[in-house]
Amino acid sequence: MTISKLYSVKDGGDLSPLGCEKINLALASMGISDIPQEQIANVTGYLVVALNNNSVDHSLVSKLETLLETLQAAVE
Repeated sequence: MTISKLYSVKDGGDLSPLGCEKINLALASMGISDIPQEQIANVTGYLVVALNNNSVDHSLVSKLETLLETLQAAVE
């Protein structure tokens, strides 16, 4: 349900701070192959905002940055 919440707000909606914590934790354990093709731009946008706003738990930053870099390379 955690990631599905992120996927469901692709076209608008709100995510709570607690929801974002759970999404970050889930994304930290995912790879690009775990993310549906139609959600790559959505997840990329989410990660850019979350990381730029320093709203990610410090222990997850490295994993999420790596995922973001992989996603960005995939769409280039």
